[in-house]
Amino acid sequence: MIIVVESGSTKTDWRIIKSDGIQIKYCTEGFNPNYNPESILSSMVEYISMNGDTDGAVSLFFYGSGCSSEISIKKVTSAIKKILPTINIEIQHDLLGAARALYGNGTGIASILGTGASSCLFVNGKILEAVPSLGFLLGDEGSGLHLGRLLLNAFFKKNLPPHLYEAFQKKYKLVLADFISHLYSHPKPNSFIASFVPFMVENKDESAIKELVEAAFDEFINQIILKYSDCHNYELGFVGSVAYLFSDLLTKKANEYGLTIGKIIQTPIEGLVEFHSKGI
Repeated sequence: MIIVVESGSTKTDWRIIKSDGIQIKYCTEGFNPNYNPESILSSMVEYISMNGDTDGAVSLFFYGSGCSSEISIKKVTSAIKKILPTINIEIQHDLLGAARALYGNGTGIASILGTGASSCLFVNGKILEAVPSLGFLLGDEGSGLHLGRLLLNAFFKKNLPPHLYEAFQKKYKLVLADFISHLYSHPKPNSFIASFVPFMVENKDESAIKELVEAAFDEFINQIILKYSDCHNYELGFVGSVAYLFSDLLTKKANEYGLTIGKIIQTPIEGLVEFHSKGI
């Protein structure tokens, strides 16, 4: 029996895979060791352990945002070991999870476009190069954070067409002073900003929304994808809700640059289950 976990800023997907192939599925809140205390992850593991029949689980594979340093890996390992002390644990960054979900042990440029954004050149099952994302303060081009930031700017600076401005105001009833105060005191400001993306999804056929989305994807391609010197020789693969929900605009923008998209999947968890289930 194994446990596969994929954790992003917004949610965490859990899969308990029994030896007979039966899967038990859970979804909990997002977790990032750089921003959240270990106790949050410990409580999630305890919940899964109590409700998910984890007795007999041999290995746990955890892919998470922020799990790229020794310090963050130790935090995650410590939180899991408190509840499952005898289990074997492999902690990996969510980017490797995306690449494995897309390509297994194959080759391509794998990218995450969800609340945040990141990418890597993945060759024969290994990350050879990764243009730094720089996180929500300095980067995350093309992400839900980026889209939300563009939308909020357009709203507060009254650059949206009147009918979209009114629809947005009716839906969210934002007051600038209150919004700024809430934003700067929010424990997850990136997720909060990205939470306005559903409005863009609902209105994705509006030209003003298309322009914002294409501007974000344009910046992602220029600042990230084109930094890989041989990018035109590799297939592009994407994981994440932003890539999935705006796949038509992402494909259009990639085509403009002569780039080829092979796969776009909303979440990597099923691909990771397949990757780790071989040989069970």
